[in-house]
Amino acid sequence: MKNQYLLILCITAISLFSCEKQKAIVPGFLKIDDVILQAAPTQGSSSDRITDINVFINDQSVGIFELPALIPIQQTGNVNLKIRGVIYKNGQSNEKVDYPFYTTYSLDTTFVPEAQMEITPIVQYQSSAIFDDPWSGEDFETGVNFNYHPLSDTEFQRVTDPAEAFEGASGLAYLTESMDFFEAWSPRFSNIPRNGVDVWLEMDYKCTHRFAISVFVNGTAPANQRSIVFFNPRATYGKVYIELNSVFSTLSGAVNYTLAIGFPKQTGEVAQFYIDNVKLVRF
Repeated sequence: MKNQYLLILCITAISLFSCEKQKAIVPGFLKIDDVILQAAPTQGSSSDRITDINVFINDQSVGIFELPALIPIQQTGNVNLKIRGVIYKNGQSNEKVDYPFYTTYSLDTTFVPEAQMEITPIVQYQSSAIFDDPWSGEDFETGVNFNYHPLSDTEFQRVTDPAEAFEGASGLAYLTESMDFFEAWSPRFSNIPRNGVDVWLEMDYKCTHRFAISVFVNGTAPANQRSIVFFNPRATYGKVYIELNSVFSTLSGAVNYTLAIGFPKQTGEVAQFYIDNVKLVRF
């Protein structure tokens, strides 16, 4: 009996200690509504679509959180906070990745139990990111840097009306009811990483019809065209990030490449395809 009392006392003491320990863990809170991209003048637009954040405390992962976010931080006191911008790879919400070209936001700070800290992280492009080699892309501010399929019924036109343009000037491909095909081509290029190094295409768009991003290898004959990804129509501008390193690695034996953007449509329909801030970015 004496031993049973001692056992009960020990269990009670351990339980009380555990309860006190659990009560002692009172988190602080981190509130983030948005992450802002600040691009340098030579890097084009600062438009982004950072949908989520990857949060680290003292280099330990806290998790990935959809914005806007209110995040409980268990480790209070003085900490190092790191935040990475997360985007939808190829526009797919089920493929969230840290965008490799954005810097990591870092802050030495203090979290107080039950207190809420609100910040708006600012990120930049990595200093090692390359924008103008082999193709500088197109922002439509001074011209139109695209070629076109010989059978394309129309070409991009610069539009500056604020009701139509995304920023300053944008490109518009307009297809009348009698037209049925549009396809724009980048200049041909060859000096692109083919060994798994990050290469991505960024752009802002809105469109009345589903369209495709594709690539030609070794010239622009129809047999040399490979589809990469399709995007659905949208009524307002949105940014997409297209991952290309796997494409160039798979087609590593090609002599040259040409990127293509386009779509067919039924006659009798009118189509509008707006595009802006096209960037080919690589390390």
